Amino acid sequence: MRQSLIPLITFILFTSCTPKSLLLDYPTLVSMYFEKKINSLEKNDTPTLEEKRIILKTKVEFAFGVLMEENDRLIEKDYSKGIEGYKKAYSIFKESQKLGSEILRDSYPNFDTWLNGKSTISFSSSDVSDLYWLAASMGGAIKSSRGNPFEIVNLPKVSLLLKTSISLEPTWGEGALYSAMMSYTSSRSDLSEKALKDSVNMYFEKALILSDSLNASLFVTYAESIHKPFQEKSDYVKKLNYVLQMELGKDSEFEINNIIAQKRAKWLLSKTNETFLE
Repeated sequence: MRQSLIPLITFILFTSCTPKSLLLDYPTLVSMYFEKKINSLEKNDTPTLEEKRIILKTKVEFAFGVLMEENDRLIEKDYSKGIEGYKKAYSIFKESQKLGSEILRDSYPNFDTWLNGKSTISFSSSDVSDLYWLAASMGGAIKSSRGNPFEIVNLPKVSLLLKTSISLEPTWGEGALYSAMMSYTSSRSDLSEKALKDSVNMYFEKALILSDSLNASLFVTYAESIHKPFQEKSDYVKKLNYVLQMELGKDSEFEINNIIAQKRAKWLLSKTNETFLE
């Protein structure tokens, strides 16, 4: 049965006449597709640098875009299954983190000591993608660990990777670096309310400019990072409703991202009364 579903998965994902919004309507099928793709990529015992990068990116996108989204919803219906799902995502993020570190270590043997703040490295703009995907895998491991202190201590490393990337090529990824900094900043417990809001606002504005305001996930991240914790219900609802009205940007860099963002916005709005005390 599992093998017979593969053609259907491929059809859903890649047939031009099939709406890409079906991606999250069939999470089990999409998971099977990604797992098959990852297994195929990992069959090579001696992958090239580019193959390693593809594996890393694929794993992180799968863990964030499919597993984490699915389990954020599942845990409210079936706690034990949700926790198991987070564990699966965590395992993939840790595998990605190991691979990302290996990629950078191959270019810079003292990378680990640099990441621990004990040496210096002169990176180039060509390293930004590798730095970003390692930061994403580490951030994913922190989030999917659900408060594991042994993962939370890695937050400063995520910051170092992202800030180094920004210093090298701030426009990389059409605002992706600043979007990641929004999420990182919102996780900091050492900032006052004003400092946190000011920092997130700064990164939000920079990301909006670089994405031409076409990235719907920025508004969802802002709603969850600022309006939700500070109980700003009206602004929260406005942001999420705005996301639902946005064009998906068919065939653009943001299309899949925006589909995921709109589905998350719809889900978050359905839980508004549970989210806010008033």
